Amino acid sequence: MGTNKKIPFFGLNREVAVHRETYLNIIEKVFSHSKFLQGDEVKQFEENVANLCGRRYGVATNSCTDALYYSLVAAGIEPGDEVLVTDFSFVPSASCIVRLGAKPVFVDIDDHFLMDLDKAALSLNNKTRAIIFVHLFGQMGNPKEIENFARLHDLILIEDAAQVFGASYNGIRAGSTGLLSCLSFDPTKVISAPGSGGMVLTDDENLAQEIARLRYHGKNEKGEFVSLGFNSQMPSLTAAILDYKLGQNEKWLAIRRDIAKYYLENVVGEYILPFEIEGSCHIYHKFVIRSQNRDHLRLFLDDNNIQTMVHYPIPLHKQPCFKCYKYKDADYTKSVGVSKEVLSLPIHPFLDQYEVEYIVQKVNCFTSE
Repeated sequence: MGTNKKIPFFGLNREVAVHRETYLNIIEKVFSHSKFLQGDEVKQFEENVANLCGRRYGVATNSCTDALYYSLVAAGIEPGDEVLVTDFSFVPSASCIVRLGAKPVFVDIDDHFLMDLDKAALSLNNKTRAIIFVHLFGQMGNPKEIENFARLHDLILIEDAAQVFGASYNGIRAGSTGLLSCLSFDPTKVISAPGSGGMVLTDDENLAQEIARLRYHGKNEKGEFVSLGFNSQMPSLTAAILDYKLGQNEKWLAIRRDIAKYYLENVVGEYILPFEIEGSCHIYHKFVIRSQNRDHLRLFLDDNNIQTMVHYPIPLHKQPCFKCYKYKDADYTKSVGVSKEVLSLPIHPFLDQYEVEYIVQKVNCFTSE
C-alpha cells in the first residue's frame, strides 16, 4: 500500500469540489439581493444554531475571538479582574482576557487535555471573577461539574465551545452551558466558514442585545449609538453557507466518528490514544495521539505523504505574549509534558477508506521500526 499524493490534514478543497454547485447557487442568491451585511441569512443562521444548542439567543460575529471578548465585556469583567483559563489551548482563549485589561490565570490540564478543576481551585483569590472553560479537540468536560464549580466559587462561567459544535455530555449539548457560550466557524472547524465566523449563545436577552450592539459600533435597535462598539459582523454570504452546512453536520460528524473508531481499533504501539470520557459524545474535531518520539514520527509521516499538525507545541503560559505574568513550568507539568508529545492525524469527512488505512499502516510501521 502506498500513495504518491499528500494526504491533506484539512479537507476543504475536497469539500468544495463535492458541494461546488450548491455553494455557487448560494452565492448567486445572496448576490441577487446584494444585502451583504445584516441580511436575513444571518438572523436565520443565528436562530438555527441557538435552537440546535438549546439556547434562546444567538448573536453571530466575525470570529470566535471577538465572541469571547464581547462575552467578557457583556458579563462585566473589568481591568484588574482575574479569569481562570486552561494553559493548553489556542491563544484567543486567553488573549481575549488580556485585551480587556484583565489577567489570565492559567490552569494545568487533566488526562483529557481539559482544565483540571482541582488545580483551578488552588488559583482562586478575591480578584477571580470568571472562568472560561475550553472544551478541546471535540470532547466536552462534565457540564454539571463545571457549573457546580463556578456556582460554588461565585464565578461567571463562559463556555469556549469553539472545538465541540455538535458534541454532548450525558445529553447536554455543547454551547448550552454557562452564562454565555462561544462558537467558532473558522475554516479549521467541523462546520467551516468561507473565511471566518463565530457566535455567542446565551439565554439572557439583555446580554444578547448588548453583544449585538458591541458587534456593530454600539448601535441599538433605534439606530442610536449608545456605546462604543466594534465592527465584527458576520457577512450574509458566510451565514448562508454555514446554514447549509448545518444540514450536513450530522452526516459529517458520523464519518469523523467512524474514522476515529478505525484509528482507535487499529493503531498499535507505544502511543497514547484519545479516549472518551464516560457519557461524552466526542466529535473528534482533532484526533490527537501522544508519542515520546513525536517529532520523528511527524517527519516519518510527512516523508510518506501524510500531513499532520501539532496542537499545541507551546503551552499558553510560555507564549511570549503572556511571559509578563511570569508563570512557572513547575506549575504546569501536564501541559508542558503533552506539548512535547501531541500529534494530530488527518480526520475529516473527505478522507477515503484507503487513506485512513494507509495512515494507520504508516503510524504502526513507525512503531515497528
